[in-house]
Amino acid sequence: MLSAQVKKFYQEDKVDELYKFANKYFERIDEWADKFVDGDLLDEYELKYAQQQLNASQTKLNPIAGALEALVVEYENNFFIKEEKTFDKVRIQDKDHCKAKARLDVSDLRRYASDFTRYVNSAQNAVITVQSLLKRQTIEKSNKGLDTTGDTANAQNKKWDA
Repeated sequence: MLSAQVKKFYQEDKVDELYKFANKYFERIDEWADKFVDGDLLDEYELKYAQQQLNASQTKLNPIAGALEALVVEYENNFFIKEEKTFDKVRIQDKDHCKAKARLDVSDLRRYASDFTRYVNSAQNAVITVQSLLKRQTIEKSNKGLDTTGDTANAQNKKWDA
């Protein structure tokens, strides 16, 4: 999704539609997180499937998270400038006031950006976990003399076994 589309959702007060679009990705990330917690991931096929789903979810959510983060900066700066113009002479404490007011004015947008960013980060962490588990399985298979399908008949003998 393009940043202009995300901005339009926000400007038209239709952020709920943005969440509806992203909800299936949020749920998918949550489902895999539950499987990690429960220890349900057992074989490499499930892990590879998890990696695909988590990568896809991250890929869909990342542009939205980035667009929302950019909007936070844009709107916060705009609110800061708008508030600063209300003072005849701007003192240090006035700048602090403007900054606090601007942060308050974009607090909802900051929460939206945080939701999307946190899910992107969660998906990234889950992918790293999956990669680690896949690597461990590959090493364990290699140590047991198994080929990629788990068949010992087709596995080659090691030099030291000959």
